[in-house]
Amino acid sequence: MNNTISSAGLVYVYFNGYEENGLLHIETVDSYRYLADAFYEQVMERSAATEREVKAVHVFAMLGIKERAQAIYNLVEGELKENFQRILNGTDIVKFSDKLDEIGNAFFTCVQEFFCEQPGHFPRPSLCESGNWMLAGICCSGMPDESLDLLADEIVSLWLAREEPCLCGKQMMIRSFSLRDIVGRKVIACIPQTETGEWSFVFEGGHCLSMGTSFSYTKETMHPNELGGFSSSNLQTIQMNPVYAYGLYFSPLSLCEEWHKVFLYLCAVSESVWDAKSISEAYEKFLEFLQEFICETTRVEIILMKEVYHAALLRTIQGYRDFLEGEDEPVISKDLHQTMNSRYVYLPYLWSLVPHVETECSFSADLLHNMIREAVDTADIYKKGTRWEDTVAYVLESVQGWKITGRRVRACSQEIDISVVNVSLDDALWKLGAYILVECKNWRAHVNLQQVRNIAHISNMKGNKTVLFFSAAGLTKDAEEEINRLSTQELSIICITADDLMQLQKPSDCKDLILRKWRTLRDTVDITAII
Repeated sequence: MNNTISSAGLVYVYFNGYEENGLLHIETVDSYRYLADAFYEQVMERSAATEREVKAVHVFAMLGIKERAQAIYNLVEGELKENFQRILNGTDIVKFSDKLDEIGNAFFTCVQEFFCEQPGHFPRPSLCESGNWMLAGICCSGMPDESLDLLADEIVSLWLAREEPCLCGKQMMIRSFSLRDIVGRKVIACIPQTETGEWSFVFEGGHCLSMGTSFSYTKETMHPNELGGFSSSNLQTIQMNPVYAYGLYFSPLSLCEEWHKVFLYLCAVSESVWDAKSISEAYEKFLEFLQEFICETTRVEIILMKEVYHAALLRTIQGYRDFLEGEDEPVISKDLHQTMNSRYVYLPYLWSLVPHVETECSFSADLLHNMIREAVDTADIYKKGTRWEDTVAYVLESVQGWKITGRRVRACSQEIDISVVNVSLDDALWKLGAYILVECKNWRAHVNLQQVRNIAHISNMKGNKTVLFFSAAGLTKDAEEEINRLSTQELSIICITADDLMQLQKPSDCKDLILRKWRTLRDTVDITAII
């Protein structure tokens, strides 16, 4: 594993496009939007759909710091040549490389299958360099070579102009990924910057986005001088800067802070009982990772004892755990799970640093159906509620990558029935967010409008974007209309009934049911109603 080329900080991209009536049509899949399995599925699905367009161009590329991008390109290209020789010899092609990690192998497999298992795909290089980074790609088309090169260059150039790739420290950033962290955050204010005079939007978490023509990949945070004092977001930035205790200044600092949030999120959702020794060991491995793959570092004078800094990390982790169990916390923890909604793509690189337990699912359809019947049929009010919650918890525990962190937690004057956090590497599940509220109502009557508004209020305070509403009997018509209205405000309230649960036969059915209802709800959103 020491010889493995890490994909951390790299971006893998698949482009396809064609020209029609003087217009260029392109679509892309990138590894900042889709993780390993989903990246492979999306690429193979879209490439197959475009195959009927004879003049389509396909480009498989990686972007990143020159040395690693070139090394992966050489590996992929070399194996392509070997696979063509294997085909001539009548042997099986190689689709996996032990020199790449999981993310890199998803790209590797796409390339080998696309060029080696389908006739007429003859690979050609598509290379582009800029400063310390490069785009190293392989392309093909049914068109003549000259037309292929020209159209491939146009497709890549259009994507580069739209995404404006930039090497931040050692990590490749693209515009769509950088801006995704702003999605779902409320605009708090619009103020002029003290140095430039340009106006900026201030979002939840203290993040600033300039309204000027220039675009920066480093997210600025409101300075205390502009606020007249320190805010929670200022304190968070200080807590996630190792310069004070380790004498290492990580640049860009905003990128360092992003990775810190994902690392501390994993620490909070893990089963570990953290102490000074265990957190220092995990954290120092994390800093080594940042130095090697993500940030440039500069040595400065140490001004704080490591023990003091580690104690602050432990308090932060506990604060996150309290929030993920259901406790109220207005700024820092809310900012954490809003960040996770897009930065979950960092998870594959950090799991090895944080001890965690892989739990086996022991789902039984017969047991579930008996639990449903007992919960619905019981006459005792207390047992009716607790048995229904137990049934819901059994269903949620069967969704791989979800973890129940709290049950019946008091949040101010409200009670949260079940809190769920996302620790999966499943892109589809991450569309529901990092933190999910679960409401359980085992009523004979349909749940009404007021109940929907109550859970929407709690959700708004905590900043999550998905609620699972397990209502045994379903919803009233006005409650359904309210859910549709709330969906235009990026809050998805998914109603699941006892009849829905009776249809489940295997663990994957649970995830499929939730995602199917989520997609149905999102499909009803009329963008014109939002704008």
